[in-house]
Order: sequence, then C-alpha cells, then structure tokens
Amino acid sequence: MNKRISIVVVITISLLFFMCGCSNRSTLVGLVPAKGILKFNDKPVDGATILFSPVDQQSKAASSVTDANGKFIMRTLNPNDGVYPGSYKVVVKKTEERGDIEEPVNADELGKKGRIVVKDTRELIEHLPQKYASFSTTDLTIIIPAKGNKEIEFKLTGEVDTTPKKVVDFSHR
Repeated sequence: MNKRISIVVVITISLLFFMCGCSNRSTLVGLVPAKGILKFNDKPVDGATILFSPVDQQSKAASSVTDANGKFIMRTLNPNDGVYPGSYKVVVKKTEERGDIEEPVNADELGKKGRIVVKDTRELIEHLPQKYASFSTTDLTIIIPAKGNKEIEFKLTGEVDTTPKKVVDFSHR
C-alpha cells in the first residue's frame, strides 16, 4: 500500500512540474521595452514592418508592424515582449501586393502536354524608399539601453519608386 501511494505521489509531482514548465508561451529573460513611432515625410506610416538585426550577433532579432498611428512595439518571441539591450541595424519596409494567381489551366488545351500552367499577375508596390528595405543599404541604427527605450522615433525621408515589380515565385514551377 505504501509503495502504491509513493508511486502516485511521484507521478503527481512529476505531472505538476511538467504542466508548470510547459506553457504555450515561452519567455526570454533579459528583454526590455522598445516602442515608438515611424514617420515618412513627417506623416505616421501604417502597416510598415520594422526589423531589428543585432550588430554583435550575440543577441536576437526583433520585429514589429506599425499601427494606423505609426506606433510600434517590438517583439522578439511573443507579442510586445521587447528586445535585448544592444546595438541594432534597422530595416523598414512597406510593400503592397496586387494581382493574383489564376486557377491552373489544362495545359493540354494550350499545347503544353504534362505541364500545369498558371497566370501570375501579382506585382509588388513599394511605399517607402528602397534604401530602408535592406540591411545592406539602410542607414538606420539604434542602441537600446539596459532600461529599454519607449520613445523611439524613426523619421524616414526620400523618394519612393512606386513602379510595380513582378513577384518572383518559384513554388509554381
């Protein structure tokens, strides 16, 4: 009887440790708040993606999407969880996709036996200057102090090339 109780107690304690340690949301230790506003030509930018890439490569990247007022809260793993203190290169991008992929056409009707043919009319339109869209061209950087930064302000300027660009997609070949 005592042996049976001991086994039940061990299993119960093990299950409690297992359930407490296995939540759906993991957390990272050491994150600090990083939030602010993004403006282009002095106007808030809605729907832009902001990426922080650590300069020292010892940290982790973080990202956010701006709201209708241009405001953002950076996340590393979970929504609004912040970033690690340190230096980052910053990429900002706002791209709109237009067009569609039409349903596959019977290739035999088009004289291309054994092939699936789709019509891809998708195009990408940029809404911010291209120089901010790549880590190799951006001049945006930020240093996040140990206490975090709740007053970040990125002010983008420049010309935007709104010429639609064809979407390159290799998944339909």
